[in-house]
Amino acid sequence: MDVPLWEAEETGVPSVFAEKPRETGPVGTVSAPLFEVKVYGAPAPQGSKSAKRNRHTGRIQLVESSRAVGPWREHVVAAALRARPRGWKPITEPVAVEMVFTLTRPRSHFGTGRNAAVVRPSSPALPASVPDLSKLARSTEDALTTAAVYRDDALVVEYRRLVKRYHTDHGLVPDVMEASGCVIRLWPVVGAGVPGG
Repeated sequence: MDVPLWEAEETGVPSVFAEKPRETGPVGTVSAPLFEVKVYGAPAPQGSKSAKRNRHTGRIQLVESSRAVGPWREHVVAAALRARPRGWKPITEPVAVEMVFTLTRPRSHFGTGRNAAVVRPSSPALPASVPDLSKLARSTEDALTTAAVYRDDALVVEYRRLVKRYHTDHGLVPDVMEASGCVIRLWPVVGAGVPGG
């Protein structure tokens, strides 16, 4: 996906976050994020690679194991570009990140017939299986770099919330969406320029 890395994007889509002022709370805290976006799509992990032989060159290459990582990153980039206010400059200061991933509960977790919308009591309450949460964060952080939300994902120095839940927790757990995707917020790290502070 070709996107401008350092220039403001004129998408023609109004940003719901464009005019939101930064509010300050008690001394040393900030109550509004620097950036926030809601991304719809199937979250996919990045990081697991497998060796494949290139049939044209015969060389071994490392490729992403998950074919879904490309589409997921494209969803994040597109949503982030729409959410950036006009004239946005990439963040260059350390940030704290909040990511709440919503995964679609598998069909096998539900009953059948008139219980088709009811989660079986034997189904797991939490998605304690693949994809790995840290690998979901990795693919999403890289996509935010591509969208020029920040200069580089090395600026992430802290996680405020890093969560994965099933969509059936929508309305029960804050920021869990009604469909698969992710709610992302970036916060300034207050006192980041002060050694030991």
